[in-house]
Amino acid sequence: MRLISEKITNYRNIDSAVFEPSETVTVICGENGQGKTNLLESIFLLSGAKSFRKVKDRELIEKQKDYSVIDARFFAEQREQSFHFTISDKGRRASLNRGSEQKASDFAGTFCCVVFSPDHLELVKGAPSERRRFLDTALCQLSPRYLNDLRTYTRLIQQKNTLLKDARNIAAAYDILDIYDRQLAESSVGIARARKAFIGQLDIVAREVYGAVSGNREVLSLAYESTLFINLISADDAYEKILGARADDIRAGFSTLGPHRDDMIICLDTDPARIYASQGQQRTAVLALKLAEAELFREKLGEEPVLLLDDVLSELDGNRQEFLLKRLGQSQAIITCCEPNFIERQTAAKVFRMEKGILSEV
Repeated sequence: MRLISEKITNYRNIDSAVFEPSETVTVICGENGQGKTNLLESIFLLSGAKSFRKVKDRELIEKQKDYSVIDARFFAEQREQSFHFTISDKGRRASLNRGSEQKASDFAGTFCCVVFSPDHLELVKGAPSERRRFLDTALCQLSPRYLNDLRTYTRLIQQKNTLLKDARNIAAAYDILDIYDRQLAESSVGIARARKAFIGQLDIVAREVYGAVSGNREVLSLAYESTLFINLISADDAYEKILGARADDIRAGFSTLGPHRDDMIICLDTDPARIYASQGQQRTAVLALKLAEAELFREKLGEEPVLLLDDVLSELDGNRQEFLLKRLGQSQAIITCCEPNFIERQTAAKVFRMEKGILSEV
């Protein structure tokens, strides 16, 4: 899988740009704040996922403009394909191969990429929401069913929490809560099963990568911590457990059990990395997670995902930089940095420069 070309119009600070990356390694260099990450973000949106920067769609549109457009050609499933992608007050819409326009998320899994940004360095010590976001971003690209379960679950949790906040009328709302809880139980099972299976596979690969980087000084392990499931049970059992927490939900004013409260536990040997890992160990663990994610994409898709590395090399020491570049394999990698000298020495990279939203090949 690879990006052939991308034409961008009215995207953040990029008024107009045409990007034709190398089939292997491409570097986008320039000072901070010039638009390098904006370009990478526009590529990531082609996956059907939301921005990896946690922003609203309106912030993706250039100031004083009403919409932005991304036209992309890419190679996937052994053929060239195209996306026409628009962002406006109607949301993110796309058409594939000149077909009918649909929600961009409907095309999740058509173009797959793995992004590694400085924000991901919070995966180990950050809040559980960071790790859930990591899991959800990967699984939504790999499984349309997971995306559907997650959409349904997110909508229901928002509706249920709105109801729970209005404690004055809660007694009259038990029937509605029963409906919400039954539907939440059904989608919870699908989400939990997918997450647990993915973490189990991720654990095997990430453990190997971490050992290779660290010299096997300690062992990395991953586990799924669920507020709802000890073992993966049926939707009926999940419903009974959610029902049993209703008094707690009413007191708290929000849903206290479910995938929206779950976590991925990262350990070094038997110690929680969130508490005990040094800064170097944190960075090695995150590097292992992202490289493992890319490896699982290769296995499940049968082809290489596009790798987007957003200014992470400056956050890694020389050994980790070299290890990362050697592990790129046959993937197309698009890397942002301030200066490309180190990458050019390690790879035969095609280099672009971004300055004030203007992209030019070096």
